[in-house]
Amino acid sequence: MKEEKNDFLMKKWRTQLSKGVLEYLVLTLLQKSRHGWDILQLVRSFLPVTEPPLADGTIYNILTRLKKRELVTERSEIFDGRLRRYFILSVKGIELLAEMKKDWEKIIISFGEADKLAEL
Repeated sequence: MKEEKNDFLMKKWRTQLSKGVLEYLVLTLLQKSRHGWDILQLVRSFLPVTEPPLADGTIYNILTRLKKRELVTERSEIFDGRLRRYFILSVKGIELLAEMKKDWEKIIISFGEADKLAEL
């Protein structure tokens, strides 16, 4: 029973962690113009395990949400006879990413401090 509860709590924690890290990672990758499939493959290389597992459509859902919030801009072009959509950070997205990076650095520093506290 206790093990099942811990499994549930870990799954819930991993889901929340994956959501936040995914958006941060996508924004970071969009400092350079990229198409959706490229973003998906890069995210999978950086995060080979997510909770829930990363479906192909997940990145496109994130991109749509970021576009609606005016954090990214989109352009389309034909490549090998197919339409490709390319995304890049907007000014608003650049500003948000800068703030997110500050928070990320604080978290990383805090982990180092937490390790020191655990040694006490």
